[in-house]
Amino acid sequence: RAARFARRLREAMRRHLCAGATPDVVVSRAMVDVAAAGDLGEMYATAFLAVADARSPRVDYVNAGHPPVVHLPAGPATGGGGEPRALGPTGPILSDLFAGTAIWSTRSLTMAVGDCLLLYTDGISEARDEYGDQFGVLPLTTARAGTDSPDGLLHRLFALVAEHACGAVRDDRTIAILARQPAAVRSCPGGAAGARSSAG
Repeated sequence: RAARFARRLREAMRRHLCAGATPDVVVSRAMVDVAAAGDLGEMYATAFLAVADARSPRVDYVNAGHPPVVHLPAGPATGGGGEPRALGPTGPILSDLFAGTAIWSTRSLTMAVGDCLLLYTDGISEARDEYGDQFGVLPLTTARAGTDSPDGLLHRLFALVAEHACGAVRDDRTIAILARQPAAVRSCPGGAAGARSSAG
């Protein structure tokens, strides 16, 4: 039942996103669509929806009750060096309690070349060690040191979580990275910085 609910939400959000709606409108309309299909009972979901244009440094996003996404600025080697920051909720979880309301809001951020957005499920931040201590969010903000690529960061994070939890897996562990990277070298003039994502 939970899988069907999630699938309907994804399909509805994709439909409204492809129609050109802003992230907040996408989430609001998707919740109306799903709620109209029948009583959801106590079903709910969290979501982080971002719209990135490879030709622009601007990213528009809405966070519907999802764990805070971490904005990791580029390292000093690429001219960055700012502090990581958490992108907290811009509205509540997705539930039929909020269907028909315009309760979610879209926010924007600027991603410089080399910046990353780090998305993760609570199975990452809440992974526990043998003493019951959670992995937390702090390691997510500091793990980038010394990594040159999204793939390197992804592998490092999974290794850190596995080490912390002594290899035990009690919950879904998913990480996705949206990175703004330099444009690929081309034989013709022009081109724009591209956005790349990795998930595992």
